[in-house]
Amino acid sequence: MNSKPLIIFPYMGYEHNKQCEWYFWWTVDRCKEIDPKPVVVIPRETIIRKDAVSFLKDPRYQTLEVVQAWSVDTCQTWLSGWGHILDHYPDAERIVQIPGDIDYVEEDVGFYNNLTEFIKTTTSDIVIGDFRTGNQYSAKSLVDTYGTYSLLANWFPEISKSIRSFPLNRARSEFLNIKTSVLRELIIKNRSFAYEQTLNFLIRSWNYEEAKWRYDISKAFLGTLSDNRSFRRYRGCVDQIERIERMLSLLWREIKEPQKLDSQSDKAFEHQYTVFSDEYDKLYSKSKGIMDTARTTLRALLGL
Repeated sequence: MNSKPLIIFPYMGYEHNKQCEWYFWWTVDRCKEIDPKPVVVIPRETIIRKDAVSFLKDPRYQTLEVVQAWSVDTCQTWLSGWGHILDHYPDAERIVQIPGDIDYVEEDVGFYNNLTEFIKTTTSDIVIGDFRTGNQYSAKSLVDTYGTYSLLANWFPEISKSIRSFPLNRARSEFLNIKTSVLRELIIKNRSFAYEQTLNFLIRSWNYEEAKWRYDISKAFLGTLSDNRSFRRYRGCVDQIERIERMLSLLWREIKEPQKLDSQSDKAFEHQYTVFSDEYDKLYSKSKGIMDTARTTLRALLGL
C-alpha cells in the first residue's frame, strides 16, 4: 500500500538536545523504508528563532521534502502537513504522522521495534500509536488524567466508554496512521481545529445514531516514553485543559443541536431546542466543576 510519512519537526529544535536529534534522524531513516523522501513540517517560528540552524545545514536535509508552515502551535503543523500531502500526493493511500520531538524512552527497547511496525502498518482505517508516560506528573499525564479523560466522559460518555474498551491510554496521541480517504472526509466535511486533532477525529468518527464507530479504529501500543523535557508547569497544563474543554463543548453543541424538520411545528421544535439547551447547561455546569477540580489538584501536585 502507498503510504506517505509525515514527520513533525521539534518546535524547540534539537540544537542542544543530542538525544532528540538522534531520535529525529532515526525516525527519518525508518520512514524512508516506506518512502524515499518523507515530508517534514517545520514551524517558521522555529527557523526564525534560529532553533533549526543545524537541521537546515545538514546534508541530509536535501533528502527530505520540507514544508515550512506558520502555525499557532505544533498541532496546527499537522494540518499543514496533511493538506500538503492531500494536495500534492493524490495517489497516497495512507498518511503516517510521527512526532519528531521525543527525547526520552523509558528502558523499553521494544519501543523502536514497535514504532517501526507502526510506520509500516496498513490495517484499519485509523491506527493510533498508543503509549504510556513513565512520569505520572509529566505534562502529558497531568493534562490527560485531570482534563481529557474527565471532560470526555462528561461531554461524550459513550465515546469515553468505547475508548476505554480498547484500551487507549492516549486519546490525544501524536502518532497517527490513517487512510487518506478517511482523513479527507474528517477534515473537509467537519470543522477543522488547530489543536487536539486526534481527539477531534475520534469524536467525529462516532456514529451517534447507532452508537458505534463509523470507521475501523485500532491502537498500536508503542511503549513508555515522554515528550520534550521542557516541563510545562501550572499555566501550560491549565491552558491545554481549557483548550480541550472548549473544543469538546463546541463539538457537543454542533453534534447535538436539533435540526428543524419540514413537518415539525414551530412549537414542537421550540420544545426540542429547550431540552437541548437545558442539557447543555447541565453538562457545562459539570464541566466547570471538573475544571475547578483540575486546577486545585494541579496546584497541589505542583506545590503551588
